[in-house]
Amino acid sequence: MNQPESQDTTAALRELLTPVVEGEGLFLEEINVIGAGANRIVQVLVDLPDESTEGVELDDIARVSRAVSDTLDESDAVDGPAYELEVSSPGATRELKALRHWKRSVGRHVSVTPVNTSEQPKFTARLLSVQDAEGDDATVTLQRSEQVKKGMPVKLLDPETWPLGSIRRAKVQVQD
Repeated sequence: MNQPESQDTTAALRELLTPVVEGEGLFLEEINVIGAGANRIVQVLVDLPDESTEGVELDDIARVSRAVSDTLDESDAVDGPAYELEVSSPGATRELKALRHWKRSVGRHVSVTPVNTSEQPKFTARLLSVQDAEGDDATVTLQRSEQVKKGMPVKLLDPETWPLGSIRRAKVQVQD
């Protein structure tokens, strides 16, 4: 069964650009090809490797953008006329979709939507740690806090361990 052309193009771009992005010290998170013809946009999303909890710097984006652009200019991976290249990072408030996203967000506040929201409503907590395992067997340790009255000190609650399989959606939150 043949894949649609866009999936073939995306797979070819991933194969071509992964070593280029990794050569610049970054991780190739995602590639999207949007539109057709002269209106086509090639989006390349890059991030720092798993072991880093810092954000991608603008200089990193500029450097990898030049390398990706040069590589695409030398190849025929994107068929047809001109296209627009967009290179960016996931940003400060990324959704946590993969285990590596959780690892990169340790120490940050996350908004968590559990699978069963009737038993446990959405909440915000600090991500303390990630216990590595395959698939839904991985767990995260989260620490919620509560403030009884405005102006009163915030009380940290006991850390809780959550299997990733019990979390429907999570997103990094920017804190003051």
